[in-house]
Amino acid sequence: MVKKGSKSYSILYNKCPKCHRGKFWHKNNPYLNILKDNKLTNDHCNRCKFKYEIEPGFWFGAMYVSYGIAVVFLIIFGVSLVSLFKDIEILTIVSVLSILVVILAPLNHFFSRLIWINIFVDYIDSN
Repeated sequence: MVKKGSKSYSILYNKCPKCHRGKFWHKNNPYLNILKDNKLTNDHCNRCKFKYEIEPGFWFGAMYVSYGIAVVFLIIFGVSLVSLFKDIEILTIVSVLSILVVILAPLNHFFSRLIWINIFVDYIDSN
């Protein structure tokens, strides 16, 4: 069980990294955030008023996290495909993995931003 106060709690439960009470994203479902909202993240925490974009261009760093997540997924699913289907063609592998990256893009975006902000912001217990 993930305890409140840990960075994992903020990442897994879509919580403000500073207070762990307000939501970071509007909705907990990454696909609804991307597909239905024009505004993806909240500008600030509705509980502690912490501003999420710490400085201009802050979210560019989340691209590195996103890249790492995508590479891990591609390696895991690529190795799984090759081990499950011994005679699979390289074009089929590339096609399946490309489709998978597109399908998982909202999930990747959702977690990469949460991970990135949690690297820099510490939890402060305000009870």
